[in-house]
Amino acid sequence: MLTSELFTPYSITIGIVAAFLIGVSKTGTPGVGLFACLLMLFAFRGREMFASGAVVPLLIIGDVAAVYFYRKDCDPLLLKRLCPPVAVGLILGTVALCRLQNSQFRLVVGLLASSILLFEFIRNRMGWTKVATNKPFRWGCGILAGATTILGNAAGAVSAAYFSSQGLDKKRFMGTNAVFFFLVNVSKIPLMLAATRIRLAVGFEEEAAQVMNEKTFALTAVFLAPVLIGGYVGRRIYKAIPEKVFVPFILSLNFITAVYIVVTSLV
Repeated sequence: MLTSELFTPYSITIGIVAAFLIGVSKTGTPGVGLFACLLMLFAFRGREMFASGAVVPLLIIGDVAAVYFYRKDCDPLLLKRLCPPVAVGLILGTVALCRLQNSQFRLVVGLLASSILLFEFIRNRMGWTKVATNKPFRWGCGILAGATTILGNAAGAVSAAYFSSQGLDKKRFMGTNAVFFFLVNVSKIPLMLAATRIRLAVGFEEEAAQVMNEKTFALTAVFLAPVLIGGYVGRRIYKAIPEKVFVPFILSLNFITAVYIVVTSLV
């Protein structure tokens, strides 16, 4: 059951906006995905861990729509190469999730996301083309993607930087991004459920320990419609964005949001 303390008019309103933007991000502009997840953290202030878990089923719904539209444009070889480092990142992120306090959560996510985006900007400006093909770079991005997605659903920033470095065009970017996040987000469910149990076992209070539980899936039903509407709108936005500005636009949106997360975590 959803308690009145958890499910307030404020959390409903902000959650609906966040859910709508999740739909938009999945089918149209991945750059707003990080902002949508940030809004959900605001909707459940003081329960950032729970908010992060609550977003995951909504992301998967958006992923299903994105895979339907863009699956034919996926680059399977790129995804295959990313799988091992992302798996390592998911495990490391889960370990961190079991230890972090709610108050530390947003700062860690913002720093990780903004750092990789800043590096991609510098790499692009300096013309470091060989870096993008290096195994250490791929593993670094993959591990960061796995860690940031389990910590705060912030891997969109990391994946945007990595896919940009691989020279993906608009179609291949969306297709690869869609399949990548569907697989990653489905993988997160058992890890987040386990994290809740581990946090309880290591001494967190009942409320602070919650990352994902039965209330998570009850919230999914409440916010389902806005995600689907957002997906419909996002598809039309995608068609309207010119090819040459698509990836820079996505990177810029992610970077602005990541920096904002860091700033608001410190003040």
